[in-house]
Amino acid sequence: MTTNTNPAKESLRQEQAEQREAAKRGPDAELDKALKDTFPASDPIAAQAPTKPGAADDKAS
Repeated sequence: MTTNTNPAKESLRQEQAEQREAAKRGPDAELDKALKDTFPASDPIAAQAPTKPGAADDKAS
C-alpha cells in the first residue's frame, strides 16, 4: 500500500520545526538567518512574524 503524503503539510511541518529551532536560539538568530536569506541586498529583510488567527492581543487595555 502506497502512502501519499501531502507536500503542503510536509512543508508546514518543516517550517514549524525551523521556527521552533530558531526560537530556541533566540531572536538574534532569526534576524541573522533572515539577513542571510535576503538576496540581493536591495531586497527588504525576509523576516516574518508568525501569527495565529483569532489569538488574543497581548496589549493591556
